[in-house]
This record gives sequence, C-alpha cells and structure tokens, in this order.
Amino acid sequence: MRLLSTLAATLLTALLFSATVSAQDAAAPPAPRRSGVQLALQGRLDAMAYTVPTDVLGQLRSITPYATPGVRLLDGRLFVGLGLGFGSVDVTTCEDTCDDFDSVSQSYFTLSPMVFFDVLRAGPASLYAGGWFSFAPISAATVEIRRRAMTTIVETDETSAFGVNLAVGIRGQIVEGLAIGTEWGWAFTSASNDGRETGPRDDTTITQQGLFGTVMIEGSIGL
Repeated sequence: MRLLSTLAATLLTALLFSATVSAQDAAAPPAPRRSGVQLALQGRLDAMAYTVPTDVLGQLRSITPYATPGVRLLDGRLFVGLGLGFGSVDVTTCEDTCDDFDSVSQSYFTLSPMVFFDVLRAGPASLYAGGWFSFAPISAATVEIRRRAMTTIVETDETSAFGVNLAVGIRGQIVEGLAIGTEWGWAFTSASNDGRETGPRDDTTITQQGLFGTVMIEGSIGL
C-alpha cells in the first residue's frame, strides 16, 4: 500500500507540473512541425508480480523487460518496441540447520516484442492498453546437493520459458520528452525443463497466471 500511495503521489505531482508547463508552452511561439515519428526508450520495474516456487527453475514469475527501445507513431499514440531483460535464479532449500541442502543456480535473458496504444488522452495524461510477448532462453542449471558433508555438483540441460502480459496503464508527461507511468494487468508464464537429466520429474512443463504491476519511465525524442 505504501508503494501504491507513493506512486499515486508521484503521478499526481507529475501531472500538475506538466499541466503548468503545458500552459506556458501554449503562450510560446509554435515549434517547427516534425514528422510525427518519435524514438523512445522505456524502462520498467516490477511493482507487483506473482512468484511460484518450482523444482524446474527455482522460481516462475511474470517476465518484465527492463529496457525497451522503440518508436512512437500515429502522433505518438502507438508505441512499438522490443523489450530486453536479464536475470538469475538462485534458490537454496535447507534441511534442518542447512548442513544438508539443495541449491539451484540459473541465468536467463528475455526478448519481448511490445505494443501499446493510447486509448484516451486528457492534456498531459494518457490512458493506454496493450502488452508484450516474451521468450526467455534459460541457461543450464548448476545443482549443488549436499548430504552429510558430501557435495555433488550436477549440470542440467538448458530450459526455456515464454510469457504473455496484457495491461492497462496511465502515463503522465513531466516535461517534453519525459514521462512516468504505471501498468497493471494479467500475465501468463510457462516454463519447461525438457531433457532435464536429474530428478524424478523429466520433461516437466509448469504454467502460471496471475496479476502483475510495473512502474514505467519513458524518454523520447521527435524526428
């Protein structure tokens, strides 16, 4: 709740500030007409995301691209981009005092084609909808198994995950070329360990769906 309150206050401040700037710009001489195409870069952080413990990847969660370069078309209403992300999963399961444990380590990167469209505009604020599709190749897992002071290291095959995120968001322009917003919606993620060499569950696929939220900041420049 504290995060939501802080985000709401930030958006309200941004909208009030941008409204003042817009009023000042209205009295200024008109700027030269541009092509209407804008280069944009969006950054995202999770505000809320489901996480499900699994024995396949350690964790299965909504896939959020951290950086998304793209373009704005149709007078800035349509955003098309390719999201990029990376991360790692390190999970340790202890027994008793952690003298005996299982540890799994994996890393991954994501590619996420993304489309958003401004459904409604009111001054510096925009209500938009869309989403992204993600594909995430995941490295081979390093599994460390420790039992009675004896440690076994096992390498597994590579795995993969994909996801679909659908969202509605609100974006407020702070100044020309800089905006902040938030997105909330539904996400689906599926991960597979086809070909895994260890463990009792071979060729396992795990899927999960749930709600997610992000904080988004965007910088753009017109051409």
